[in-house]
Amino acid sequence: MTRRELLRLGGSTLLLSGFGPLSGLATSHQDPRKRRLFFNESDIPRIRANASNPLIKPLYDKWAANSPSVLTEAMAKFDETGEIIRDLMTAIRAMDDSAAVYLVQPTEARKQSILDAIEIMIARPYWDYFRDGGTEIIGIQRASFTAVHLLLVREILGDAIDADLDKRLMKAIADKGCQVCYNTVYDMDHPETVKGWDFDEQHADYYDINMDRWPMILGANNLRAAPAGALGLGALALQGIDDRADLWLDTAVKSTERFLALFSPDGSFFEGISYLAYSMRTTMPFIHAHSQLIGNIDWSKQVNFDGMLEHIMTMQFGKKADGSPDVVNFSDSRSSVNPGAVNLAGIYSDNPLAGYAATHASEPIWIFDLLWYDPKAPSKPPSATLLNELNDLNWVLCRSGWNANDSIVAFKSGGPANHEHADRNHIMWKTHGERLLNDHVGAAYDRRHEGWAMRQARAHNTVLLDGKGHPYIDGIEGTNDSQAYANILQYEDHGDHVWWTSDATSSYILNNYHAHQVLRTVLFAKPDVVVVMDQIRFRYRAQTVDARFYPDNADGEASIQTNGQQFTISRPKAQLHGFVASDTDATPREAKLEVSAEVGNFPCVEVHANEALTHHIVTVMVTTKGAKSRSPKIKVTQSGKRWNVEAGDLRATIETTTREPKITLV
Repeated sequence: MTRRELLRLGGSTLLLSGFGPLSGLATSHQDPRKRRLFFNESDIPRIRANASNPLIKPLYDKWAANSPSVLTEAMAKFDETGEIIRDLMTAIRAMDDSAAVYLVQPTEARKQSILDAIEIMIARPYWDYFRDGGTEIIGIQRASFTAVHLLLVREILGDAIDADLDKRLMKAIADKGCQVCYNTVYDMDHPETVKGWDFDEQHADYYDINMDRWPMILGANNLRAAPAGALGLGALALQGIDDRADLWLDTAVKSTERFLALFSPDGSFFEGISYLAYSMRTTMPFIHAHSQLIGNIDWSKQVNFDGMLEHIMTMQFGKKADGSPDVVNFSDSRSSVNPGAVNLAGIYSDNPLAGYAATHASEPIWIFDLLWYDPKAPSKPPSATLLNELNDLNWVLCRSGWNANDSIVAFKSGGPANHEHADRNHIMWKTHGERLLNDHVGAAYDRRHEGWAMRQARAHNTVLLDGKGHPYIDGIEGTNDSQAYANILQYEDHGDHVWWTSDATSSYILNNYHAHQVLRTVLFAKPDVVVVMDQIRFRYRAQTVDARFYPDNADGEASIQTNGQQFTISRPKAQLHGFVASDTDATPREAKLEVSAEVGNFPCVEVHANEALTHHIVTVMVTTKGAKSRSPKIKVTQSGKRWNVEAGDLRATIETTTREPKITLV
C-alpha cells in the first residue's frame, strides 16, 4: 500500500520515512497544551541529526554562531521603533533561529531570551501595518508570519512556557494574529465590503500605490496563502480555547482550497518558482497540521502535487557560483524552493521525485527545513520526459541534462500574472555554468525607483518595434498583471532537437496599431546551438525592429563584440557566437539597458533592422566552452522563403511559406 493510499484511507494515518505517525484525532479531543502542529517528540532525533546534515549544517551553524543577545537586541530594536516591515521581520527571524538552536542544543540563556521575546510580542499593540478604512487591522504577511512562528516557538519551548504566559500568548495569537488574518481573508472573499486598504501612518510612505483592487488582486495570488495558512494553524491550536476557532478553521480550509486552485492542472505556478516556494512555506505547514489533527480532507486531490514537483525540477537553471540552486527567474523570482516544504509535498504525491528535489534542487533558509527535511526520504531523479517541457503556462523549458554545466533554454510565452515582467517571447540560455542569455535579477518593486526599468521589455531578450516593447503596467497597483498575452502556436519535440513558435502579436498591438504579426520561432539543437527566427509584419507603416540579447553582467565579467553580421558574448567560462541573417539588412550592434550606473550595467547585443513592412531576422547562436575560443562556422543562406542553416552539428531548413515556419532537419 502506498503512502498516498494510506493518506486517503485514514486522512492522516501516514508514516513518511523519519516522520512520526499522524494522530488522526480531532483537536477537540486533545489537551490544547499537548496539541502539536509542527512536529512530534519522536521527530526530535531526526531533527537534531539534520543539524549535522551537509545540506542543513551551513545554515544551522550560522544560527548557532549567534548568541542569545542577537535575539535580545533585535527584539529591543523592534520594540523601540515599532517598524513592522523590516524590524519586526528581523526580530521574528532571530527568534526562529534561536528557537532552532534551542531545539537542538538547549541552554538556559537561550530559553530565557526566547521567553523575553515572547513577552515583547505579546505587549505589542499589533503585528501588521495594513489597515482597512484606516482603523481595522488586516494581516497579509507580517501578522500571519508572527502568529505562525510564535506557535512554533511555543511548541519548541513546551513546558518552559508556564500556564499564565501560555494563556496570554494564545490570546495574543488569537487577537493580533488569527482575527487579523480572518479580516484579510474575509476582505479577499468579499471585496465589496472593503472600505479601503492602506498602510498605517507609520508605514505610509513604504510604497506609492493604489490599493483599491488589492483585495481582489492579492486574493488571486500567493498572498492569499499566507493569511489563510496562519489562520488555519492558529485555529487548530485554539480549538477548545477560543470560540472563534471553528469559524476560523472553516474559513482557512476554504481559502486554502481556493488558493490551490490557482495552480495549473499540470502543477505549474504562474508567479514563478520563488513565489511557489513562498506559497509552499505558508500553505504546507497548515496542510500538514490539518492532516495530523483533523484528517477529513484528502489534500492530494486539491492540487497536482506530482506536477508541482516536476515543475520545480523543470524550473532549475543549474547551480549558482556558491553551489546553491539557480532557477529560471521569470518575473521576480530569485531562488528555488525549500527542502522542508518539498519533503512534506512528498507525503501527498507519494513521489520519490520529492526526495530528489529536496536534496538537489532546494535551498534551506528556514527553521522548517531543519524540522521537515528528511535525507532518508525516497529519492529518484527526474525522468527523461522532463528534459523538454511545454507547460500549461505556455512556458518552454528544455535541457541537455540535470548537471550544473548542462545546457538549458527557457522561453516565456503565455499570459499575464502577478509579479510578471514585459517579457513575452523572451529567451534565456545557460550552459557551461554561464548565463549567456540572461534574465536580470533584482528589478524594483516600486515604480518610483529607476530599477523599475528592469521590468520593461527593453530589459529582456525579446523584440522592440519602432524602438518600443510591448506595453506593461504603470505600477500604480504594484506588480500586478498586465494585458500582455502570447501563445505557443507549434511545439515539436524530437529529443535533442526541439523547436517552437510563439505569437506575441496581441501584446504588441495594444500600443502599436501597425503590429500585424510578431512571431518568434526558436530551434534548440542540444547542447550548443540555438536559432531564433523573428517574423515581424507591420500594417500601413514601415517600422524598425530590434532584437536584444543580454548576458549576465552582475559581476561585470561579460563582454560583447560585434563585427559585421557576427557578434560574440563572452563570460569567464563560456562564449556565445552569433550570426545574423535577414531580408532587411539587420546587423548586430552593442547596446545597453538605459539606466544609470547606480542601478547596474546591462550590456546587450541589439540586432537592428531598418524600417520595413516585413522582417525576417534569423539569429544563429553557438556556444563554446572557455573564455576565449575559435568561432565555429555558421552559415545561413536564403532562397525566397527558405532559409538554410548550418551551425555546429545542425543542418536545418526554415520555410516561412506558412504562418508557423516549417523546420526540417537535414
